[in-house]
Amino acid sequence: MLTIAVVCGAGVATSALIAQQVRDHLAHRAGDAEVVQSTVIDLLSPRFTADVVVSTVDLPSTLGIPRVNGMPLLLGTNPALTFTDLDALLDRLESTPR
Repeated sequence: MLTIAVVCGAGVATSALIAQQVRDHLAHRAGDAEVVQSTVIDLLSPRFTADVVVSTVDLPSTLGIPRVNGMPLLLGTNPALTFTDLDALLDRLESTPR
């Protein structure tokens, strides 16, 4: 099962809103993924694990976890852009042996 972490600045409500949109999108998709809400501080923990991060904030590339821009979901400007990027990334991860 893949884990998708939704990260927003410090807003719990914002990440909850985006996480639900991602869950709703994934309901129509084949594959198995868990969506969790996380904070930037969580990402810095050595125990943090996720396969993908959907984020509304800039994250360091040294994080080593693929990131998808979540701002189109938050702003409602072009959610399809985020979902297209997320689907492509999940397809790639699901086809890679673990």
